[in-house]
Amino acid sequence: HGVSDAVMQNAFDAIKKFFAQPTEEKRRLDATQSPLYRGYNAIEDGKHNCKRTEGYRDAKESFVIGMTEQHGSSPMHGANQWPEENDELKSAIEPYFEAVRKSARAVARGLAMAIDLPENYFLERLREPVAQMVMLRYQALHEVATNSEDKWLGCGPHTDCGFLTLLAQDSQGLDVFTGGEWVCAPSKPGHLLVNLGDMAAYWSEKASVKLKSTLHRVTNGPHARHSLVVFMNPDFEASMDIPDEHAGDSVERKSSGEYRSAGHYLLSRLGLMWLDDKS
Repeated sequence: HGVSDAVMQNAFDAIKKFFAQPTEEKRRLDATQSPLYRGYNAIEDGKHNCKRTEGYRDAKESFVIGMTEQHGSSPMHGANQWPEENDELKSAIEPYFEAVRKSARAVARGLAMAIDLPENYFLERLREPVAQMVMLRYQALHEVATNSEDKWLGCGPHTDCGFLTLLAQDSQGLDVFTGGEWVCAPSKPGHLLVNLGDMAAYWSEKASVKLKSTLHRVTNGPHARHSLVVFMNPDFEASMDIPDEHAGDSVERKSSGEYRSAGHYLLSRLGLMWLDDKS
């Protein structure tokens, strides 16, 4: 996949060191200080639940970064928060983020060919991607709060709303729903797991071959679990149209105006609003 063991290990070491700090130190980078909600999310805030499961809360904390520079009008690109005292975290995480984005492009190329689209169909729409990296620490079972009526789950069952998700994990805990049952995804050092999101499934509805987004969850275990998750989405203004010659004959064509672009698809799915002169 092109991500070296050293780059991956440096990223894991850096984020584990960050999460090991006192909460008040981590809250200096609180995500509420960022217009794009990037930075630290504490477990107590419950602002990053994958999908609320009745009676459950997510037993995890996270640190989020995303893409910064771009030449278009994307409202989903912007500044990240980093510790001011030293650049140890930034210098370890940014190379990993960049390397995984390259891996995601290779996956996107393969996906295009798999659903009978031109080889570069997705690559041409990933020039300035709406990409985000979420670093997570899931609490060990003995850490999970017991003085609450809520039950706790690492992350409730959900599908990702975007295009592609690539993640590394330092231990098992990710479960995938397949064949009518939950199956534990393997955890192997140096490996990346790939999830298809709802955008990939939506996009392929118009193609001759259909993709399916991955229903998954995270369960807490006897030890804390860390994961490095990269959400790779197309350029904000990327068209989601599929040329007629590559569309499936049996598919009822959706109106091209349903989503003006990939970015507007994401905003709609995330329940966000952005007004501009084209809205």
